[in-house]
Amino acid sequence: MIQLTKENVASYVDSRLDFFNIEGDVQVSAIGEGSKEEDGDGFINFVYRVSDGRHFLIVKQSTVQSRVGMHMQLDVNRYKLEYDSLLLRKAIAPDFVPAVYDIDTENRVFITEDVSHLKISRFQLLKGVQFPLLGEHIGRYMAANNFFTSEYYLDGKTFRDLSVHFMNSTMRQIMDIGMFLSKVTPEDTVGRPLDPDFERFSEKICADPEVLIARQRLRHLFMTKGECLIHGDLHTSNIFASDDETKVIDMEYTFCGPFSYDMGYFLQNFLTQYAAAAFRPFDTESDREAYQAYCLFIIKDTYLSFCKYFCRHFRRFAKPEYRDVPGLLEDFCQTTLKEFIGFAATAMLGRIVSVIAFPDYDEIADPVQRHNAKCFSIILNRHMLVNWESYTSIDDFIDDIKTIEEIYRTNIKDLVL
Repeated sequence: MIQLTKENVASYVDSRLDFFNIEGDVQVSAIGEGSKEEDGDGFINFVYRVSDGRHFLIVKQSTVQSRVGMHMQLDVNRYKLEYDSLLLRKAIAPDFVPAVYDIDTENRVFITEDVSHLKISRFQLLKGVQFPLLGEHIGRYMAANNFFTSEYYLDGKTFRDLSVHFMNSTMRQIMDIGMFLSKVTPEDTVGRPLDPDFERFSEKICADPEVLIARQRLRHLFMTKGECLIHGDLHTSNIFASDDETKVIDMEYTFCGPFSYDMGYFLQNFLTQYAAAAFRPFDTESDREAYQAYCLFIIKDTYLSFCKYFCRHFRRFAKPEYRDVPGLLEDFCQTTLKEFIGFAATAMLGRIVSVIAFPDYDEIADPVQRHNAKCFSIILNRHMLVNWESYTSIDDFIDDIKTIEEIYRTNIKDLVL
């Protein structure tokens, strides 16, 4: 088996792809060498950018150990599941997925289009950049992928075979621990440890019985509700964007899960952006207000776009036994609303209170304002977790976000850190 390096990856690509010109203007870089803005904040895979001046490629190799030496044994076959997922999603939603060129099962490598002519959306958002079509694009992407990999569309055997093929137990376990489990007592043996610099405050929230129950109920949905093929790690570092184009990458976490999961995981990024924007510096207060309004717009637009396109696919392509059931689609949209709010809350909370890096907050230089952003987020997360099943409209949820920010701001004047 070959171990790819910067020195041999161009020759490797030349041996695999007829269209690659090894005599051209060959450029090679390893993901992780550049800035986070260029390379993102991924930790697991060995990934190379390779170009001959005309073709721009990503070469990704799976290994047992992660790129940054995280203490975990990884499934080396995840490359095959990611490749299969990319092919499937490219067939379903071609506008939103990079081109796929090659797979090498002997060396656990696949090659795709490099879409870095676009920008990693997370780090542009942190600079206040707005992508006006991002909500609609991700809503369309999720609606198509969720519907056409669900039992609403597929025959029973194909759907069950899909679920088995994408079992992906190792990667699923990583998300299980990060999303739903926090170590809040010395007796806890599973979950991410709390950030010691933030422990007293976050411990009270994470140990709150209502929060514990909500997170475990949502965890049970995540573990048992295999409704469609989900991306599994759909955050803004895995989305490249411009004003009019969006590409989704990094699908190694693919497995069957709830319709609402990817939406919750994606939209928690805009909740964190909203919370961070409340306390990070802007040139003017008008700029701050405009950016926060944009975050709320994306939350609403993503949900409404998802429902619109999912319902459109359903009415055209759902199996006859589902198609004309009165109220079924309305119930689907209501259930998706409630669950995405719950999943977004537990995803935010699990990462904010732990020691893992979180660029949305880490980029706030002032420690007092960074603390405020995290505290506001955690209080918002608690409210979402306690109330996720009570929401009946996206507007009610948006109103709650603004109300909790107003209450928090009113009560931090005497805050002693």
